[in-house]
Amino acid sequence: MADTKPKKATASSPSVKSQLAKYALDVANYEQENKRLSDENEKLRKQNVELASVIENDLKADLKLRIMVKSDFKDSDLATMTVEQLQQIEETLLRTKPVELATYKSIRAGGSATKRDSLLTVGDMRGKTREEILKMGGDF
Repeated sequence: MADTKPKKATASSPSVKSQLAKYALDVANYEQENKRLSDENEKLRKQNVELASVIENDLKADLKLRIMVKSDFKDSDLATMTVEQLQQIEETLLRTKPVELATYKSIRAGGSATKRDSLLTVGDMRGKTREEILKMGGDF
């Protein structure tokens, strides 16, 4: 009877040798492509860090200018702060109401105030001239 089992390929067979050579060539090509892509990736990472730094510095400069316009902060006060801290300060400043001049109302002595005590009260003198204040009973 004839042997029907297929023959096993050995490492010395020409087809196996050519297949191994092809795989070795493919591995070398893949390693070369992997190195090229890794180098490109590293360059892009460095560029990304540099661009992020430029953007952060521009943002900090813009925030510092907006804060200094709306407050008494100086550049030296804000120089060491992070972007997040500067954003919090700006947000706080945006939420504050503008300071308005206080409206002073006349204060009148009540009850049995003596003449001397009534001189201790003042009316609204904003925008009044010296003559108008004297007419109101004011003294300089």
